[in-house]
Amino acid sequence: MDVRAVIQDPQAAIVDTWGSVRACPAADEVNRLSEEIAQLKTKIKQTKAEKGRIAGRFKEVKGDAEKTADLKQQMASISKQLSQQEKERKNLEKQLAAYFEEEGEQQRPDFPERFTASHDLAKPIEVTIEQVNDADAADWDRYVDSHPRASFYHRYAWRKVIKSAFGHDSRYYAARDAHGKLCGTLSLVALRSRLFGNYAVSMPFFNYGGAIADNKQIADQLYRTANADAQSQGWEHVEYRSCEKGYSMPNASRKVSMILALPESEQALNDGVRAKVRAQCNQANKYHPEIRFGGRELLDDYYQVFSRNMRDLGTPVYSRDFFDIILKTFPKDCTIVCAYIDGKPAGAAFLAGYKDMLEIPWASTLREYNECNVNMWMYREILQHAIREGYPYFDFGRSTEGAGTYNFKKQWGAKPVQHYWYYYLAGQETGDEDGSIPEMNPDNPKYKLAIAAWKRLPVVVANVLGPRIVKNLP
Repeated sequence: MDVRAVIQDPQAAIVDTWGSVRACPAADEVNRLSEEIAQLKTKIKQTKAEKGRIAGRFKEVKGDAEKTADLKQQMASISKQLSQQEKERKNLEKQLAAYFEEEGEQQRPDFPERFTASHDLAKPIEVTIEQVNDADAADWDRYVDSHPRASFYHRYAWRKVIKSAFGHDSRYYAARDAHGKLCGTLSLVALRSRLFGNYAVSMPFFNYGGAIADNKQIADQLYRTANADAQSQGWEHVEYRSCEKGYSMPNASRKVSMILALPESEQALNDGVRAKVRAQCNQANKYHPEIRFGGRELLDDYYQVFSRNMRDLGTPVYSRDFFDIILKTFPKDCTIVCAYIDGKPAGAAFLAGYKDMLEIPWASTLREYNECNVNMWMYREILQHAIREGYPYFDFGRSTEGAGTYNFKKQWGAKPVQHYWYYYLAGQETGDEDGSIPEMNPDNPKYKLAIAAWKRLPVVVANVLGPRIVKNLP
């Protein structure tokens, strides 16, 4: 039984396990524990609010050493109190979970179904391919939400997000059987620029895309239809971002997604990492960091960290409006995380939850806080948040195998899932990875000088110019 379900609704768990509350001799004890946990969670919420209030006062006393020292003392005291409350909560949850432990429970698979499910879910059938519009959105999402290989970015609403944020047109293809039933989808966004040319991507700006269908025959037909349209649209290439191998198109497999199968408890997460990782996370505690999870109210602090970090990396930044549109479109699925030191934003992340996995598509910390280990501390807080929210899996995002970001994610126990990005290349039916596949990424040596120059721009200038450039970088 999922321990998180027990904690959230112990009465239902009792019924599920023993048949009825009255038939369960431990029902009274379970109810007592669940009530104590609920009360303690309220106290923890109040303590966190008080901690946030104290953190916010650091700006008010800036330059006053005596008042700053007093606030730090208050912060240390309330951090200790919060730590004790969290420890007590974990202990109570452990006692509660013990009533529902099942013998012989199977270990969670390394990867969620979206990376492992067979695409051959039905026998080959005759289908028709059509382009759909907003009137088909509900039907589209019903199919996507029921498909085992679908990602968050296959949902229809991303069409409006990208149009609103970047102005890009898109083509959404649907495969239907003889009865008109939807049996495959493919979303494609067109990007046109003098600098980077004309091309299309499924899906740009995100890690996942490509066709999902009842079987590979239908997916192949969706790809062939889109490739034929590429010729009439004058696209120089089309990129399909898939994690499924086996399609007969030129492909690149330089990237992997790092996926962590989350343990049942925060304590198990802490116990499961190496001592070095725990030590680095704990080193941040002496700076009394604060973490906040929220929505649009944290967007300014998030963007302050994110935009500056992107400038430091030499990468054009997305506009603030892009993230705001996402938050407005998916308020229940997306979360902003901000980590603070002395009341100032030091780290930030954007989270997106879909089905059984929480993903972190964007995360940044400021370099001046590197010695505080705020990045490690923030990631541990995020992983604990994922466990509390009931997600079995966490997606650290894509990396190049062996690179620094790959090794950072690996130390948490994450394992790689291979990406297969397929390409239609104008003027040729087949190809290979040597020379013909476009490389529009920071690893390309031809962008080295541009990246170096971008790092020297003032942040305010980079924030004005960046969105105009990055809108055509997938």
